[in-house]
Amino acid sequence: MHLCQLEVGTTEILPDDVRALRDALETSHEDVTVTLTLTRRSAEKVLELLEAEHSTGAVVVAVKELFTSTEAAAMLGMSRPTLMKLVDVGLVDHVRVGTHRRIPLRAIVEYQRERQIDHEQSLAAAKDFRSNITFGGSR
Repeated sequence: MHLCQLEVGTTEILPDDVRALRDALETSHEDVTVTLTLTRRSAEKVLELLEAEHSTGAVVVAVKELFTSTEAAAMLGMSRPTLMKLVDVGLVDHVRVGTHRRIPLRAIVEYQRERQIDHEQSLAAAKDFRSNITFGGSR
């Protein structure tokens, strides 16, 4: 696994910062340490990316902020009707664009993260249940 350490400020990202990161990645096959200056929004995107990778092991890098329900459903691995039910009950956030509902990237990542946590908790509960089962009156 390659590690990349980022020290993040909150001003504008500079072309030199991008060049420094690219150069560091091209010249090293090991850990990379780079100091970058990012806007707050860019830092938030980097954080979302790292959190998504940590929670699911896979990362989808989006090029936009709002997605159609069909696009969001595909990203979440579910049908559009299932996604719309989750939107209707408030489990997935959305915004209105005219008469259409759009799903923000943030809402997709949050739902994916919550689903991963629920999955891990279910696995732990099943493991606990199995360890407490007794057969024939003995433990």
